[in-house]
Amino acid sequence: MEEITRFLQIRSVQKMADENKSALGLPIFPNVELTEFADKLKKAGCNKQEYSERIERYKIDPNSTYIRDLPSINPIILKISQWIDYKSKPIGGQDFKDFFESFFENHKSEILKMDFEKELEILGDNFLVSIHDHLVAINYHIDFTLLIKSLYVIKKSIDKQNHVNILKGNEWLNKIVNAPLLVPEGLLNYNCSAEKLVKIPKVPERLTEENVKCECKCNETCESPSSHWTVLHPYVADLLIVKEELLRYEESDVASIENILAGESLKRIHRNVLKTEDINEEENESISIEEKDHQVSEKFALQNEVSKTIQASLSGDAGITATMKYGPTTTITAHANIAGNFSKSQSNSSARSYAKDLIDRSVSKMEEKVRRLQISKIVQEIKDKNTHSIDNTKGEHRAGIFYWVNKITKAQIYNLEKHLMFDIVIPEPASIYKKLITEKNKITKKKFEPPVKPNLTPASIKRATYGNLLNEYGLAGSEPPPNELIWLEFSFHKNLSESDASKPTGFSEIFQSPQISDGYKAVSLTFDIRVSTGHPKGTGPKDEVAVTANICNKCIFSESMNEHLNNNQSNKNWSKSDTIALNGEEGILTMAISGFSSLPLSISGGATIKCELSPEGYDRWKHKIYNLIMDNYMVQLQTYNASLSQDQEILHQIKGNNPFLNRETEKNELKRNIIAILLNNYFNGIGSILERTAPCGYPEIDFRKLEQDAPVIQFFEQVFEWNYLTYLFYHSMWARKCKWPDLINEDSGDPLFDKFLMAGACRVQVPVRLGMEEIFLWYLKTRQIWGASGIPPISGDIEYVSMIQEIIESRQGDYSIREGFIKATQGNEIIRLTESKYYWDVFNNVLNALNLENDIDREILINYKIYRIVKVEQVNVADTDIWDITLDRAYLDPTANSLKHAVGALYVGAPWEVKIPTKLVYLRNSQDKLPHYPLL
Repeated sequence: MEEITRFLQIRSVQKMADENKSALGLPIFPNVELTEFADKLKKAGCNKQEYSERIERYKIDPNSTYIRDLPSINPIILKISQWIDYKSKPIGGQDFKDFFESFFENHKSEILKMDFEKELEILGDNFLVSIHDHLVAINYHIDFTLLIKSLYVIKKSIDKQNHVNILKGNEWLNKIVNAPLLVPEGLLNYNCSAEKLVKIPKVPERLTEENVKCECKCNETCESPSSHWTVLHPYVADLLIVKEELLRYEESDVASIENILAGESLKRIHRNVLKTEDINEEENESISIEEKDHQVSEKFALQNEVSKTIQASLSGDAGITATMKYGPTTTITAHANIAGNFSKSQSNSSARSYAKDLIDRSVSKMEEKVRRLQISKIVQEIKDKNTHSIDNTKGEHRAGIFYWVNKITKAQIYNLEKHLMFDIVIPEPASIYKKLITEKNKITKKKFEPPVKPNLTPASIKRATYGNLLNEYGLAGSEPPPNELIWLEFSFHKNLSESDASKPTGFSEIFQSPQISDGYKAVSLTFDIRVSTGHPKGTGPKDEVAVTANICNKCIFSESMNEHLNNNQSNKNWSKSDTIALNGEEGILTMAISGFSSLPLSISGGATIKCELSPEGYDRWKHKIYNLIMDNYMVQLQTYNASLSQDQEILHQIKGNNPFLNRETEKNELKRNIIAILLNNYFNGIGSILERTAPCGYPEIDFRKLEQDAPVIQFFEQVFEWNYLTYLFYHSMWARKCKWPDLINEDSGDPLFDKFLMAGACRVQVPVRLGMEEIFLWYLKTRQIWGASGIPPISGDIEYVSMIQEIIESRQGDYSIREGFIKATQGNEIIRLTESKYYWDVFNNVLNALNLENDIDREILINYKIYRIVKVEQVNVADTDIWDITLDRAYLDPTANSLKHAVGALYVGAPWEVKIPTKLVYLRNSQDKLPHYPLL
């Protein structure tokens, strides 16, 4: 019943007393009065132009103390802040004491001359400027937050007599370093927004009688996603939630009355039958016909038959000649002059062979006719039979009275303290959920429906149509058809220096091409060879050169020069480019270059091999596609056969799901819509899995995409406290009018889930996790996640959410662990807390009144049980570690010492009972009673 009893604000906003503010954080100004600059900003208010103008005037005002760079900062404050920033956290108390005592001795005069209030005013004014300029949430070179905290550290370390007086321990120091800064009310214009008029929907203009259609159908046209950014208005308020505890079930109105007269029995049978029947027919029929022609001359009869067949064949050839054309001018006439081209002996031989062939064909036409018949039936029958009977054959008149059942819960409001949050309205919150359920039912095969065997062969798979086959059988990620042509390239070179003895030097070199892909054959080679020699005049008179190149069984280049035959020759630059045919080679092609030379020699070139897909390679791809389709069929067939082996009897089933699971579904569906609104994108492009990857076709992670998606997922999962999502379903009237019939009635077995399924709209309150406020506001202003750096926080950062914290929240761990130990006595409502300074302000060395007041009416968890804190008292004024806590009732468990404890939310108001109507019916009797909780 959570959705019916949600409360957003049940009490007025409580303002904090001034004396309690110091326990909450560090004010950026020394007193309640604002500086002149801050007062002007407050007066500007939501006038953004005036607000910005005052900021800019402050920067250029010669009388202002605007801090532009590090030299503009007080050096004492700067050095203290640099030391704190450098040290690892938490900072040790003795470590700081040693540093500050030495630092004070070296800079005593400068420190004592400092005006704390004046310095704080300067830093406070500049802190407001940095917030306006969006310099707080990024790695800016001036950290005003740390500078202000450092100034408080200096003030706390010096007493009124201007001596160093550092408190023992490190709690006070780390409390200052980790404390938030308090900005006076009205100085930040986060809640200011431009005026925006809301248009109320209007009644459509009256249509003419010709265009009037009395029907209401939704527009199912596929439309582009919306790209409009939704404006959100975050605010700070008490986060109030309702927790419920199941108390009992009770009878309500009468649902039905069954009257049974004396001597009568009443019997009612419910029987549900589901039958599926598949019939496949295949008929086989065999007819044999044998004819004999009894003629006087069997040879003459046979020659007549053959002659007729020859004439029919010639007629058929003539038909082919008339119709088979290729291109606009070419006509095939292959059989126009058969008889004239044969010799006599060849003609006789051909006639005998052709006559025999015609006799065989003629006889085969008369011998066989086949027709087959096969009938197969699969029948499955499922029965669900329930029998209800009332036997009154031996009694008096009776009446069986059935009552509607109501569910009764105890509801209590809890306050989780102030949070930044925003409200949003989700239209038709169950629309995506219903669509997904519908699509799942389409994909899921019926349990007793056998899969249909694909009617195809490897030969029927074609390059142009294989995609349609995969779509038909719901397959994806198959190997695409191989290219009909591929080209492989390789290069070669050889250099030869001049022979020392002026005699020819022989050479031989082997070059190999890349591996030709399996299923391809080489059909041609395109090459270019360049050969250059040194000049013969620089050597002896009898130079000679010869170069030959061969590939496969072909010589593609051969040149020579010989001064023995022709003296006084010049240097040679031979080249050859050509394309030659190859013979379907496979694997690796080898090129051999050899020759001899008495001159310096340079050989270089390149070759491109054109490869053609072989019929065998194409067939292998067809078989892969065929096997993919058939493997999918076999998986479906095995699933079907497995379903047949299961028990066919369907027992009585409980309707719906566990209500707890339904609440999870509701929250997740609302969460889906809220994140989509914040993203301005319904998760398009989200997902880092490749469905099918080589070599096995398994799903694998797309690592680059994961690197992009992970920070987005982490941001939207951690910045908001989804476990405290508060929502209220509105009536179906706020849905599209065409959807009203679909939302009129639902029966899931859970009344609250039915409200979700029938809701026309839903109001949702989304709280921001404590400590994540700046990150969320930065996202609203810039649409950039995780601040200006865009990097998720890591362990040690204030905003970091640990794995164990997320696990605790997912396990309903709505409690915070507190320091100290509990001593509890059975039967006593007062417990003692030791070793805890939670209720003591170590910074101001006074009682922490704020923490004391905030814990009254708070949940406290001790030994698995929840109690309510009534009062907290200090046992001894001199001891700040021991406290007595009064509970709302006596401690139930055995006496124990050193118990750990945790605290939860604040109780708000008194609990009340909530009545939830159900669709359950109860036949009242003296033996079976409706349950009360907790069950005994």
